[in-house]
Amino acid sequence: MGDVRDDGTGIDVLAATEGVRLLGHLSRVVHLLHNRTRPVMAAASGLEGPEFELLLRLWQQPGHTAQAAPLGEAIGLTSSGTTRLVARALTKGLISREPDPCDGRAFLLRHTPLGREKLHLALDAHTAQLRELLAETLPPATTARLIEDLAHWDAAL
Repeated sequence: MGDVRDDGTGIDVLAATEGVRLLGHLSRVVHLLHNRTRPVMAAASGLEGPEFELLLRLWQQPGHTAQAAPLGEAIGLTSSGTTRLVARALTKGLISREPDPCDGRAFLLRHTPLGREKLHLALDAHTAQLRELLAETLPPATTARLIEDLAHWDAAL
């Protein structure tokens, strides 16, 4: 198979499309930011990346409580990945679970005092580091516009 199809579309043309380029940049930036920020958060709080994500997403829910499935979905985990993460967080004393009064088959997750403390420590380190990285790499107006545009796109997806 050659580089160009019968319809004239070649790999070079397809690889240069906006969507492919955008996803490539987003993937690289996320990867680089995770590689830079996760060790700092872990040193400050003892949290692994997925534990931080779970605690942060839980904090962002109404009443700081939620069922596990939507949290796992928001983080991008499979059902089994969510089960393992929740079990690890429960074992470490970061969250508690209680029966959901609206759904007798489900449980609600909540932060424990230790989970709140670790989330706070992680966010202190994370926000300071991100503030510095953003100041070094993007003008404030670009940062604000990027946040707004990505939030809009996130909501649309």
